[in-house]
Amino acid sequence: MDGLYSFVLVDDETEIREGIRNAIPWEELGFSFAGACTNGFEALDLVERIRPDVVMTDINMPFMDGLSFADRLPGVSPMTKVLIISGYDDFEYARRALQLQVYDYIIKPVTPPEFKEVLSKLKRTLDEEREKRRDLEHIKKQLAESLPLLRERFLVRLIEGKPDREAIRERVSYFDLSLPLDSAAYDCLVLDFVRRRGGENFDIDLLTERNMLEKILGTKPETAVFTPGILFQDSADRLVILIWGDTPPRVYREGLKTAEFLCHNLQSLGFKDISLGVGEAADALESLSVSYNTAVEALSAAQLRGKTGVAAYREVMGKTGASRPGPDPHWEKRIVAALKAGGRDEASRLVGEMTAYFQQVPFTLEEFRIKLALVLAALIRCCEDLEIPGAEIFPSGMDPFAETARLASLDAVRLWFTGLTERIACYTQTRQENFAQVKVREALEYLESHYADPSLSLQGLCKRLDISMSYFSANLKKYHNKTFVEELTAIRLAKAMELLRTTDLMTYEIAGRIGYRDAHYFSLCFRKYTGLTATEYRFANAGGAGPVNAAAGFDTGDLHVPS
Repeated sequence: MDGLYSFVLVDDETEIREGIRNAIPWEELGFSFAGACTNGFEALDLVERIRPDVVMTDINMPFMDGLSFADRLPGVSPMTKVLIISGYDDFEYARRALQLQVYDYIIKPVTPPEFKEVLSKLKRTLDEEREKRRDLEHIKKQLAESLPLLRERFLVRLIEGKPDREAIRERVSYFDLSLPLDSAAYDCLVLDFVRRRGGENFDIDLLTERNMLEKILGTKPETAVFTPGILFQDSADRLVILIWGDTPPRVYREGLKTAEFLCHNLQSLGFKDISLGVGEAADALESLSVSYNTAVEALSAAQLRGKTGVAAYREVMGKTGASRPGPDPHWEKRIVAALKAGGRDEASRLVGEMTAYFQQVPFTLEEFRIKLALVLAALIRCCEDLEIPGAEIFPSGMDPFAETARLASLDAVRLWFTGLTERIACYTQTRQENFAQVKVREALEYLESHYADPSLSLQGLCKRLDISMSYFSANLKKYHNKTFVEELTAIRLAKAMELLRTTDLMTYEIAGRIGYRDAHYFSLCFRKYTGLTATEYRFANAGGAGPVNAAAGFDTGDLHVPS
């Protein structure tokens, strides 16, 4: 029955064999009685055929005694447990049994209860060992299933430069990789999409692309001279092809040839939006990270520029990271200066010019990130100088430096920095407009309460408001569509009309009350403003019969200025 442990008895006495076989409830105790033998030779033959879990043997038997049998048993069935049963309480026998790692040494005579206790203890031991074997088998199965993942993890650590020399040798052997460890050169090709799709779509694209690459690399057509290579996936979900050869120059040339072939095939299969970075060749596995990092640099530069196809590091970087044409343009200073001068369009134009510059010149990814960080830092300082709260420019919880580090293309850089400069410019412009509107309102309120002051002037008003005359005049015209003189005149003459309607004051008295030193000049202004003399206006608004002839109703007071 399944789950029962098989038991074989070896004893030359028939009575003992039958007595033990018949006296024990084997299945109840978790065992099945698998056979009985009369000597060691017969037992070895049976054990070899059925591989029992337990064998109990007497010591004294013809042809082969129990200790000799126990000594030879591991060579036939190493997992079988051995019980020695003997009529002699002999220390030498017991010592020899211990040397042979016999499970238990039982002295005859043994009663059924005593024997049941031995079997119960033995079953617990067998159960524990069976469970351990099952656990080990499960672990081995998991290991076998995880081997491809562990292999890729090792390769990722290898290109990241983490394992030491001895770890490399041990792991290469363990994973059965065909990588040469000595007298070889290595190169990394790193492939990615210029613009990744999101979520499940990306995983589908990546898996499809990997399957296609495996097929392409597996065919190795004669038209493309391939070096040996290994395909795997890095920690950023990019596909890496590790190739090797005898010398760095040769393996680099082979890398370019392989990259061109793979790109051509992938694009012909519909993967148009891919770039493949080719790194510098390394002369040792310990320095493979240099090849990988330069391939990633070339790939990242291509992705930033939105370029597809092969991107070789030495070509993208101008062979040796060529010097930049001309002096540093100092974009950060120029953009900030434009913003402080109120040049919203100029700041946006400079951002576009900056990204166009990086589209053309060679640069490393580190250089590019440093330059973006400098520009961002300058814009943040600009906000501080202009007293713009950060919360007005950046969303709550945003780390702008981390945000710029995630920008994956020059187009994204241009849009992000253009948006930032526009937010700064808009805030500044809004604040300036609010300030101007406040000053215009304050000026009008002051004119309303001080119009009677004959010394009231534009210069004096602006000095009181702490603004320039040109700034105030421009904004008064913008928000009120009048000049200072027009606004003051309108206020004064409105007050004059009110006094003419509600009082009996003479014209010259009214002129003095509203800030005119010269009554004649007041009369001229009043007539120009209303089309009537002061007397005609008073008469017309006192219930008179319509418009009056100006000459007939001429009031000498209009021209008289009392001394």
